Amino acid sequence: MSENAKNITIKGLFWNAIDRFGYQVITNLTTIVLARIFAPDDFGVIYVLAIFTTIATSLVDSGLATSLVRSKVVKDVDYSTMFVFNLLVSGAIYLILFIAAPYLEELYQINNLSLYARILFLQILVQAFGIVQYVKMLKSFQFNLTARVNFIAVLGSAIVVVFLAWMGLGFWGLLLQAVLYAFFRSVLLWVWGNWKLDLSFSKESMRTHWGFSISFMISNLLGKLLSPLYNNLLKMNYTTEDVGIYGMANKLGESPNLLISSVVQGTTLSTLTPLQDDFPRFLNACRKTMSSLAFLLFPVSFLAICVAEPAFQTLLKEKWNDAIPLFQWLCFAGLFISLTDMNVNFLNIKGKSKFALVLEVIKVGSAVGIFFFTYQHGLLAVVFGQLAIRILCYIIAASMSVKVYGYTIFAQAKDLFSSFLISLLAAVIAYLPLYFGWIHNNLFLLVVQTLIFALIYIGINHMIKNQIWMEVLDLAKKKISKKV
Repeated sequence: MSENAKNITIKGLFWNAIDRFGYQVITNLTTIVLARIFAPDDFGVIYVLAIFTTIATSLVDSGLATSLVRSKVVKDVDYSTMFVFNLLVSGAIYLILFIAAPYLEELYQINNLSLYARILFLQILVQAFGIVQYVKMLKSFQFNLTARVNFIAVLGSAIVVVFLAWMGLGFWGLLLQAVLYAFFRSVLLWVWGNWKLDLSFSKESMRTHWGFSISFMISNLLGKLLSPLYNNLLKMNYTTEDVGIYGMANKLGESPNLLISSVVQGTTLSTLTPLQDDFPRFLNACRKTMSSLAFLLFPVSFLAICVAEPAFQTLLKEKWNDAIPLFQWLCFAGLFISLTDMNVNFLNIKGKSKFALVLEVIKVGSAVGIFFFTYQHGLLAVVFGQLAIRILCYIIAASMSVKVYGYTIFAQAKDLFSSFLISLLAAVIAYLPLYFGWIHNNLFLLVVQTLIFALIYIGINHMIKNQIWMEVLDLAKKKISKKV
Protein backbone atom coordinates (compact mmCIF):
# COMPACT_ATOMS: atom_id res chain seq x y z
CA MET A 1 0.00 0.00 0.00
CA SER A 2 1.49 3.39 -1.01
CA GLU A 3 2.23 6.01 1.65
CA ASN A 4 -0.57 8.24 0.35
CA ALA A 5 -3.10 5.40 0.37
CA LYS A 6 -1.90 4.38 3.82
CA ASN A 7 -2.37 7.93 5.15
CA ILE A 8 -5.85 8.16 3.62
CA THR A 9 -6.75 4.79 5.13
CA ILE A 10 -5.50 5.77 8.59
CA LYS A 11 -7.32 9.10 8.37
CA GLY A 12 -10.46 7.31 7.23
CA LEU A 13 -10.25 4.74 10.01
CA PHE A 14 -9.79 7.50 12.59
CA TRP A 15 -12.80 9.55 11.50
CA ASN A 16 -14.96 6.51 10.84
CA ALA A 17 -14.12 5.28 14.33
CA ILE A 18 -15.24 8.59 15.82
CA ASP A 19 -18.33 8.52 13.61
CA ARG A 20 -19.46 4.99 14.45
CA PHE A 21 -18.35 5.09 18.08
CA GLY A 22 -20.26 8.32 18.66
CA TYR A 23 -23.33 6.94 16.90
CA GLN A 24 -23.34 3.61 18.75
CA VAL A 25 -22.64 5.13 22.17
CA ILE A 26 -25.35 7.78 21.89
CA THR A 27 -27.86 5.35 20.36
CA ASN A 28 -27.22 2.69 23.00
CA LEU A 29 -27.35 5.21 25.85
CA THR A 30 -30.68 6.47 24.52
CA THR A 31 -31.92 2.90 24.24
CA ILE A 32 -30.84 2.20 27.82
CA VAL A 33 -32.64 5.31 29.11
CA LEU A 34 -35.82 4.28 27.30
CA ALA A 35 -35.45 0.64 28.35
CA ARG A 36 -35.46 1.72 32.00
CA ILE A 37 -38.78 3.49 31.35
CA PHE A 38 -40.59 1.08 29.05
CA ALA A 39 -41.44 -2.58 29.20
CA PRO A 40 -40.10 -5.11 26.64
CA ASP A 41 -43.45 -5.23 24.82
CA ASP A 42 -43.18 -1.50 23.98
CA PHE A 43 -39.91 -2.19 22.20
CA GLY A 44 -41.53 -5.22 20.61
CA VAL A 45 -43.86 -2.91 18.65
CA ILE A 46 -40.89 -1.09 17.10
CA TYR A 47 -38.99 -4.30 16.38
CA VAL A 48 -42.02 -5.80 14.59
CA LEU A 49 -42.17 -2.81 12.21
CA ALA A 50 -38.40 -2.83 11.60
CA ILE A 51 -38.70 -5.38 8.81
CA PHE A 52 -40.64 -2.91 6.66
CA THR A 53 -38.24 0.00 7.17
CA THR A 54 -35.31 -2.34 6.46
CA ILE A 55 -36.79 -3.47 3.15
CA ALA A 56 -37.78 0.06 2.18
CA THR A 57 -34.44 1.75 2.92
CA SER A 58 -32.57 -0.97 1.02
CA LEU A 59 -34.82 -0.50 -2.01
CA VAL A 60 -34.45 3.29 -1.87
CA ASP A 61 -30.66 3.10 -2.02
CA SER A 62 -30.90 0.27 -4.57
CA GLY A 63 -27.12 -0.17 -4.48
CA LEU A 64 -26.52 2.91 -6.63
CA ALA A 65 -24.67 4.67 -3.81
CA THR A 66 -22.17 1.83 -3.43
CA SER A 67 -21.81 1.56 -7.20
CA LEU A 68 -20.90 5.26 -7.42
CA VAL A 69 -18.45 5.05 -4.51
CA ARG A 70 -16.56 2.13 -6.08
CA SER A 71 -16.54 3.69 -9.59
CA LYS A 72 -13.30 5.39 -10.60
CA VAL A 73 -15.04 8.02 -12.76
CA VAL A 74 -18.40 9.53 -11.79
CA LYS A 75 -20.16 12.25 -13.81
CA ASP A 76 -22.59 14.90 -12.55
CA VAL A 77 -25.44 13.18 -14.38
CA ASP A 78 -24.74 10.00 -12.39
CA TYR A 79 -25.39 11.86 -9.14
CA SER A 80 -28.56 13.54 -10.42
CA THR A 81 -29.86 10.24 -11.81
CA MET A 82 -29.39 8.57 -8.44
CA PHE A 83 -31.12 11.48 -6.68
CA VAL A 84 -34.19 11.38 -8.93
CA PHE A 85 -34.40 7.60 -8.79
CA ASN A 86 -34.17 7.53 -4.99
CA LEU A 87 -36.91 10.15 -4.60
CA LEU A 88 -39.27 8.32 -6.95
CA VAL A 89 -38.69 4.96 -5.30
CA SER A 90 -38.99 6.31 -1.74
CA GLY A 91 -42.25 8.11 -2.59
CA ALA A 92 -43.75 4.99 -4.15
CA ILE A 93 -42.70 2.76 -1.25
CA TYR A 94 -44.05 5.13 1.39
CA LEU A 95 -47.38 5.34 -0.43
CA ILE A 96 -47.64 1.54 -0.53
CA LEU A 97 -46.78 1.21 3.17
CA PHE A 98 -49.15 4.05 4.10
CA ILE A 99 -52.02 2.20 2.43
CA ALA A 100 -50.94 -1.12 3.94
CA ALA A 101 -50.69 0.20 7.53
CA PRO A 102 -54.26 -0.75 8.63
CA TYR A 103 -53.72 -4.29 7.34
CA LEU A 104 -50.51 -4.54 9.39
CA GLU A 105 -52.45 -3.55 12.51
CA GLU A 106 -54.98 -6.26 11.79
CA LEU A 107 -52.24 -8.83 11.11
CA TYR A 108 -50.25 -8.22 14.30
CA GLN A 109 -53.23 -7.38 16.55
CA ILE A 110 -51.47 -4.36 18.10
CA ASN A 111 -53.60 -1.32 18.93
CA ASN A 112 -52.74 1.91 17.03
CA LEU A 113 -50.08 0.09 14.98
CA SER A 114 -51.42 1.74 11.80
CA LEU A 115 -50.66 5.23 13.16
CA TYR A 116 -47.28 4.18 14.55
CA ALA A 117 -46.31 2.60 11.21
CA ARG A 118 -47.21 5.65 9.13
CA ILE A 119 -45.09 7.88 11.34
CA LEU A 120 -42.13 5.50 11.56
CA PHE A 121 -42.10 4.97 7.79
CA LEU A 122 -41.54 8.72 7.21
CA GLN A 123 -37.82 8.03 7.64
CA ILE A 124 -37.91 6.35 4.21
CA LEU A 125 -38.85 9.61 2.49
CA VAL A 126 -36.51 11.78 4.52
CA GLN A 127 -33.46 9.54 4.13
CA ALA A 128 -33.65 9.60 0.32
CA PHE A 129 -32.84 13.33 0.20
CA GLY A 130 -29.36 12.99 1.68
CA ILE A 131 -27.85 9.96 -0.08
CA VAL A 132 -26.21 11.84 -2.97
CA GLN A 133 -24.51 14.37 -0.68
CA TYR A 134 -23.18 11.51 1.44
CA VAL A 135 -21.75 9.71 -1.60
CA LYS A 136 -20.03 12.92 -2.75
CA MET A 137 -18.35 13.26 0.64
CA LEU A 138 -17.13 9.65 0.56
CA LYS A 139 -15.77 10.05 -2.98
CA SER A 140 -13.70 13.05 -1.88
CA PHE A 141 -12.51 11.30 1.32
CA GLN A 142 -14.26 13.88 3.57
CA PHE A 143 -14.51 11.40 6.44
CA ASN A 144 -14.31 14.16 9.05
CA LEU A 145 -17.39 15.83 7.53
CA THR A 146 -19.47 12.64 7.46
CA ALA A 147 -18.48 11.99 11.08
CA ARG A 148 -19.59 15.48 12.08
CA VAL A 149 -22.92 15.10 10.27
CA ASN A 150 -23.73 11.73 11.80
CA PHE A 151 -22.66 12.72 15.30
CA ILE A 152 -24.73 15.91 15.40
CA ALA A 153 -27.72 14.12 13.86
CA VAL A 154 -27.72 11.25 16.36
CA LEU A 155 -27.07 13.62 19.28
CA GLY A 156 -29.91 15.92 18.20
CA SER A 157 -32.36 13.05 17.84
CA ALA A 158 -31.28 11.62 21.21
CA ILE A 159 -31.85 14.94 22.98
CA VAL A 160 -35.37 15.23 21.55
CA VAL A 161 -36.16 11.61 22.43
CA VAL A 162 -34.97 11.96 26.04
CA PHE A 163 -36.87 15.26 26.36
CA LEU A 164 -40.07 13.58 25.17
CA ALA A 165 -39.51 10.77 27.68
CA TRP A 166 -38.99 13.33 30.45
CA MET A 167 -42.26 15.01 29.44
CA GLY A 168 -44.11 11.71 29.71
CA LEU A 169 -44.27 11.17 25.93
CA GLY A 170 -41.50 8.61 25.83
CA PHE A 171 -43.13 6.13 23.50
CA TRP A 172 -43.42 8.82 20.83
CA GLY A 173 -39.74 9.50 21.31
CA LEU A 174 -39.02 5.81 20.84
CA LEU A 175 -41.12 5.91 17.69
CA LEU A 176 -39.63 9.13 16.30
CA GLN A 177 -35.97 8.39 17.02
CA ALA A 178 -35.19 6.99 13.56
CA VAL A 179 -37.27 9.66 11.80
CA LEU A 180 -35.56 12.50 13.67
CA TYR A 181 -32.11 11.07 12.97
CA ALA A 182 -32.88 10.80 9.24
CA PHE A 183 -34.23 14.37 9.23
CA PHE A 184 -31.28 15.97 11.04
CA ARG A 185 -28.80 13.97 8.95
CA SER A 186 -30.35 14.93 5.60
CA VAL A 187 -30.51 18.61 6.57
CA LEU A 188 -26.85 18.66 7.66
CA LEU A 189 -25.72 16.82 4.53
CA TRP A 190 -27.32 19.56 2.43
CA VAL A 191 -25.86 22.31 4.62
CA TRP A 192 -22.28 21.01 4.33
CA GLY A 193 -22.46 19.09 1.05
CA ASN A 194 -21.26 20.59 -2.24
CA TRP A 195 -23.62 18.88 -4.70
CA LYS A 196 -25.99 21.32 -6.39
CA LEU A 197 -29.57 20.24 -6.95
CA ASP A 198 -30.04 18.79 -10.42
CA LEU A 199 -33.05 16.78 -11.61
CA SER A 200 -31.43 15.41 -14.77
CA PHE A 201 -32.03 11.72 -15.40
CA SER A 202 -29.93 9.53 -17.68
CA LYS A 203 -31.03 6.09 -18.83
CA GLU A 204 -27.44 5.41 -19.88
CA SER A 205 -26.23 6.14 -16.35
CA MET A 206 -28.84 3.78 -14.91
CA ARG A 207 -27.78 1.03 -17.31
CA THR A 208 -24.12 1.55 -16.41
CA HIS A 209 -24.66 1.15 -12.68
CA TRP A 210 -27.72 -1.09 -12.64
CA GLY A 211 -25.88 -4.39 -13.16
CA PHE A 212 -23.81 -3.99 -10.01
CA SER A 213 -26.54 -2.11 -8.13
CA ILE A 214 -29.30 -4.69 -8.46
CA SER A 215 -27.11 -7.54 -7.19
CA PHE A 216 -25.79 -5.40 -4.37
CA MET A 217 -29.28 -4.16 -3.46
CA ILE A 218 -30.73 -7.65 -3.16
CA SER A 219 -27.74 -9.00 -1.21
CA ASN A 220 -27.73 -5.92 1.04
CA LEU A 221 -31.47 -6.28 1.59
CA LEU A 222 -31.18 -9.95 2.46
CA GLY A 223 -28.25 -9.20 4.76
CA LYS A 224 -30.22 -6.62 6.71
CA LEU A 225 -33.45 -8.60 6.62
CA LEU A 226 -32.51 -11.45 8.92
CA SER A 227 -32.82 -9.72 12.31
CA PRO A 228 -36.19 -8.03 11.67
CA LEU A 229 -37.42 -11.20 9.95
CA TYR A 230 -36.66 -13.17 13.11
CA ASN A 231 -38.57 -10.55 15.14
CA ASN A 232 -41.64 -11.14 12.98
CA LEU A 233 -41.31 -14.92 13.06
CA LEU A 234 -41.01 -14.75 16.84
CA LYS A 235 -44.12 -12.54 17.05
CA MET A 236 -46.10 -15.32 15.38
CA ASN A 237 -45.01 -17.83 18.03
CA TYR A 238 -44.15 -15.77 21.12
CA THR A 239 -45.52 -12.73 22.97
CA THR A 240 -44.68 -9.12 22.11
CA GLU A 241 -42.68 -9.06 25.36
CA ASP A 242 -40.52 -11.97 24.15
CA VAL A 243 -39.95 -10.12 20.87
CA GLY A 244 -38.83 -7.10 22.89
CA ILE A 245 -36.42 -9.22 24.96
CA TYR A 246 -34.92 -10.85 21.87
CA GLY A 247 -34.85 -7.57 19.94
CA MET A 248 -33.04 -5.75 22.74
CA ALA A 249 -30.49 -8.56 23.12
CA ASN A 250 -29.93 -8.58 19.37
CA LYS A 251 -29.65 -4.79 19.09
CA LEU A 252 -27.12 -4.52 21.91
CA GLY A 253 -25.41 -7.79 20.98
CA GLU A 254 -24.73 -6.68 17.42
CA SER A 255 -23.52 -3.22 18.50
CA PRO A 256 -19.88 -4.09 19.32
CA ASN A 257 -19.43 -5.96 16.05
CA LEU A 258 -21.31 -3.46 13.90
CA LEU A 259 -19.35 -0.62 15.48
CA ILE A 260 -15.96 -2.05 14.55
CA SER A 261 -16.84 -3.58 11.17
CA SER A 262 -18.68 -0.47 9.97
CA VAL A 263 -15.64 1.66 10.82
CA VAL A 264 -13.32 -0.54 8.78
CA GLN A 265 -15.75 -1.18 5.91
CA GLY A 266 -16.69 2.48 5.61
CA THR A 267 -13.04 3.29 4.99
CA THR A 268 -11.97 0.37 2.80
CA LEU A 269 -14.73 0.84 0.22
CA SER A 270 -13.16 4.18 -0.70
CA THR A 271 -9.47 3.45 -0.11
CA LEU A 272 -9.18 -0.05 -1.63
CA THR A 273 -11.11 0.75 -4.82
CA PRO A 274 -8.03 2.27 -6.55
CA LEU A 275 -6.13 -0.98 -5.84
CA GLN A 276 -8.73 -3.40 -7.22
CA ASP A 277 -6.79 -4.03 -10.46
CA ASP A 278 -3.41 -4.50 -8.73
CA PHE A 279 -3.68 -8.09 -7.48
CA PRO A 280 -0.68 -8.28 -5.06
CA ARG A 281 -1.31 -4.86 -3.51
CA PHE A 282 -5.03 -5.52 -3.18
CA LEU A 283 -4.46 -8.86 -1.43
CA ASN A 284 -1.90 -7.35 0.95
CA ALA A 285 -4.26 -4.47 1.72
CA CYS A 286 -7.09 -6.94 2.41
CA ARG A 287 -4.92 -8.93 4.80
CA LYS A 288 -3.85 -5.77 6.62
CA THR A 289 -7.48 -4.67 6.84
CA MET A 290 -8.61 -8.05 8.19
CA SER A 291 -5.84 -7.99 10.82
CA SER A 292 -6.86 -4.46 11.84
CA LEU A 293 -10.49 -5.57 12.08
CA ALA A 294 -9.55 -8.52 14.31
CA PHE A 295 -7.35 -6.34 16.53
CA LEU A 296 -10.36 -4.13 17.33
CA LEU A 297 -13.25 -6.56 16.91
CA PHE A 298 -12.25 -9.47 19.14
CA PRO A 299 -11.41 -7.50 22.31
CA VAL A 300 -14.56 -5.36 22.11
CA SER A 301 -16.80 -8.41 21.60
CA PHE A 302 -15.17 -10.61 24.24
CA LEU A 303 -15.21 -7.74 26.73
CA ALA A 304 -18.94 -7.23 26.09
CA ILE A 305 -19.57 -10.94 26.71
CA CYS A 306 -17.46 -10.88 29.86
CA VAL A 307 -19.14 -7.85 31.51
CA ALA A 308 -22.68 -8.54 30.29
CA GLU A 309 -24.13 -9.50 33.67
CA PRO A 310 -22.90 -6.52 35.75
CA ALA A 311 -23.55 -4.18 32.80
CA PHE A 312 -27.20 -5.24 32.46
CA GLN A 313 -27.68 -5.17 36.24
CA THR A 314 -26.21 -1.67 36.44
CA LEU A 315 -27.70 -0.02 33.37
CA LEU A 316 -31.03 -1.82 32.96
CA LYS A 317 -33.67 -3.06 35.37
CA GLU A 318 -34.44 -6.67 36.30
CA LYS A 319 -37.17 -6.87 33.65
CA TRP A 320 -34.37 -7.25 31.05
CA ASN A 321 -32.42 -10.03 32.85
CA ASP A 322 -33.72 -12.68 30.44
CA ALA A 323 -31.86 -10.88 27.66
CA ILE A 324 -28.39 -11.43 29.21
CA PRO A 325 -27.59 -14.96 27.90
CA LEU A 326 -29.14 -14.08 24.54
CA PHE A 327 -26.94 -10.96 24.38
CA GLN A 328 -23.78 -12.93 25.14
CA TRP A 329 -24.34 -15.57 22.46
CA LEU A 330 -25.46 -12.96 19.91
CA CYS A 331 -22.23 -11.06 20.62
CA PHE A 332 -20.27 -14.20 19.79
CA ALA A 333 -22.36 -14.84 16.67
CA GLY A 334 -21.75 -11.22 15.70
CA LEU A 335 -18.04 -11.95 15.32
CA PHE A 336 -18.81 -14.15 12.34
CA ILE A 337 -21.19 -11.53 10.94
CA SER A 338 -18.38 -8.98 10.87
CA LEU A 339 -15.85 -11.38 9.35
CA THR A 340 -18.37 -12.43 6.71
CA ASP A 341 -19.26 -8.82 5.93
CA MET A 342 -15.60 -7.94 5.50
CA ASN A 343 -15.13 -10.71 2.95
CA VAL A 344 -18.28 -9.54 1.16
CA ASN A 345 -16.94 -5.98 1.22
CA PHE A 346 -13.76 -7.11 -0.53
CA LEU A 347 -15.83 -9.00 -3.11
CA ASN A 348 -17.96 -5.91 -3.78
CA ILE A 349 -14.85 -3.80 -4.32
CA LYS A 350 -13.75 -6.33 -6.92
CA GLY A 351 -17.16 -5.93 -8.58
CA LYS A 352 -18.32 -9.43 -7.61
CA SER A 353 -21.64 -8.43 -6.03
CA LYS A 354 -23.25 -11.57 -7.47
CA PHE A 355 -21.14 -13.68 -5.11
CA ALA A 356 -22.52 -11.65 -2.21
CA LEU A 357 -26.04 -12.18 -3.51
CA VAL A 358 -25.59 -15.96 -3.59
CA LEU A 359 -24.26 -15.88 -0.03
CA GLU A 360 -27.20 -13.84 1.27
CA VAL A 361 -29.73 -16.15 -0.39
CA ILE A 362 -28.06 -19.13 1.30
CA LYS A 363 -27.96 -17.29 4.64
CA VAL A 364 -31.60 -16.20 4.72
CA GLY A 365 -32.88 -19.52 3.40
CA SER A 366 -30.85 -21.50 5.94
CA ALA A 367 -31.78 -19.16 8.80
CA VAL A 368 -35.51 -19.43 8.10
CA GLY A 369 -35.20 -23.20 7.79
CA ILE A 370 -33.32 -23.62 11.06
CA PHE A 371 -35.78 -21.31 12.85
CA PHE A 372 -38.55 -23.85 12.41
CA PHE A 373 -36.35 -26.49 14.05
CA THR A 374 -35.42 -24.30 17.03
CA TYR A 375 -38.31 -21.96 17.91
CA GLN A 376 -40.21 -24.63 19.86
CA HIS A 377 -37.27 -25.02 22.27
CA GLY A 378 -37.06 -21.41 23.49
CA LEU A 379 -35.29 -18.18 22.58
CA LEU A 380 -31.83 -19.48 23.47
CA ALA A 381 -32.24 -22.37 21.03
CA VAL A 382 -33.20 -19.84 18.34
CA VAL A 383 -29.97 -17.94 19.06
CA PHE A 384 -27.88 -21.13 18.84
CA GLY A 385 -29.44 -21.76 15.44
CA GLN A 386 -28.36 -18.28 14.36
CA LEU A 387 -24.82 -18.94 15.56
CA ALA A 388 -24.61 -22.08 13.42
CA ILE A 389 -25.77 -20.15 10.36
CA ARG A 390 -23.26 -17.33 10.99
CA ILE A 391 -20.37 -19.78 11.12
CA LEU A 392 -21.55 -21.49 7.93
CA CYS A 393 -21.85 -18.14 6.12
CA TYR A 394 -18.33 -17.11 7.11
CA ILE A 395 -16.89 -20.35 5.73
CA ILE A 396 -18.76 -19.82 2.44
CA ALA A 397 -17.70 -16.16 2.19
CA ALA A 398 -14.07 -17.03 2.87
CA SER A 399 -14.24 -19.73 0.17
CA MET A 400 -15.52 -17.14 -2.31
CA SER A 401 -12.63 -14.83 -1.41
CA VAL A 402 -10.19 -17.60 -2.31
CA LYS A 403 -11.68 -17.90 -5.80
CA VAL A 404 -11.82 -14.16 -6.52
CA TYR A 405 -8.55 -12.77 -5.17
CA GLY A 406 -6.70 -15.62 -3.46
CA TYR A 407 -7.28 -14.82 0.22
CA THR A 408 -7.26 -18.37 1.60
CA ILE A 409 -9.07 -19.50 4.75
CA PHE A 410 -5.69 -20.51 6.21
CA ALA A 411 -4.33 -16.99 5.61
CA GLN A 412 -7.43 -15.48 7.22
CA ALA A 413 -7.07 -17.75 10.25
CA LYS A 414 -3.44 -16.69 10.56
CA ASP A 415 -4.40 -13.00 10.42
CA LEU A 416 -7.14 -13.48 13.04
CA PHE A 417 -5.51 -15.95 15.43
CA SER A 418 -3.37 -13.76 17.70
CA SER A 419 -6.11 -11.20 18.40
CA PHE A 420 -8.62 -13.99 19.05
CA LEU A 421 -6.34 -15.87 21.44
CA ILE A 422 -5.28 -12.78 23.42
CA SER A 423 -8.89 -11.57 23.68
CA LEU A 424 -10.07 -14.98 24.89
CA LEU A 425 -7.32 -15.11 27.53
CA ALA A 426 -8.12 -11.58 28.71
CA ALA A 427 -11.84 -12.43 28.93
CA VAL A 428 -11.25 -15.60 30.97
CA ILE A 429 -9.08 -13.77 33.50
CA ALA A 430 -11.42 -10.75 33.67
CA TYR A 431 -14.37 -13.09 34.30
CA LEU A 432 -12.81 -14.54 37.48
CA PRO A 433 -14.03 -11.78 39.88
CA LEU A 434 -17.61 -12.47 38.76
CA TYR A 435 -17.23 -16.26 38.75
CA PHE A 436 -15.86 -16.42 42.30
CA GLY A 437 -18.11 -13.63 43.61
CA TRP A 438 -15.23 -11.50 44.88
CA ILE A 439 -17.06 -8.21 44.21
CA HIS A 440 -20.75 -7.68 44.98
CA ASN A 441 -21.26 -4.12 43.73
CA ASN A 442 -22.18 -4.40 40.04
CA LEU A 443 -20.82 -1.00 39.02
CA PHE A 444 -17.48 -1.62 40.74
CA LEU A 445 -17.35 -5.13 39.26
CA LEU A 446 -17.98 -3.71 35.79
CA VAL A 447 -15.10 -1.23 36.17
CA VAL A 448 -12.70 -3.84 37.59
CA GLN A 449 -13.44 -6.39 34.87
CA THR A 450 -12.96 -3.77 32.16
CA LEU A 451 -9.63 -2.61 33.59
CA ILE A 452 -8.34 -6.18 33.96
CA PHE A 453 -9.31 -7.00 30.38
CA ALA A 454 -7.76 -3.82 28.96
CA LEU A 455 -4.49 -4.23 30.86
CA ILE A 456 -4.06 -7.84 29.78
CA TYR A 457 -4.98 -7.25 26.13
CA ILE A 458 -2.81 -4.16 25.71
CA GLY A 459 -0.01 -5.58 27.83
CA ILE A 460 0.34 -8.81 25.85
CA ASN A 461 0.18 -7.00 22.50
CA HIS A 462 2.90 -4.64 23.72
CA MET A 463 5.06 -7.54 24.93
CA ILE A 464 4.87 -9.42 21.62
CA LYS A 465 5.21 -6.13 19.66
CA ASN A 466 2.04 -6.67 17.66
CA GLN A 467 2.49 -4.81 14.36
CA ILE A 468 -0.89 -3.06 14.47
CA TRP A 469 -0.41 -2.01 18.10
CA MET A 470 3.06 -0.63 17.33
CA GLU A 471 1.64 1.35 14.39
CA VAL A 472 -1.03 2.78 16.68
CA LEU A 473 1.68 3.85 19.14
CA ASP A 474 3.80 5.39 16.36
CA LEU A 475 0.79 7.30 15.05
CA ALA A 476 -0.01 8.56 18.56
CA LYS A 477 3.61 9.65 19.09
CA LYS A 478 3.59 11.57 15.80
CA LYS A 479 0.34 13.32 16.72
CA ILE A 480 1.73 14.29 20.14
CA SER A 481 5.07 15.48 18.71
CA LYS A 482 3.27 17.71 16.20
CA LYS A 483 1.29 19.38 18.97
CA VAL A 484 4.41 19.85 21.08
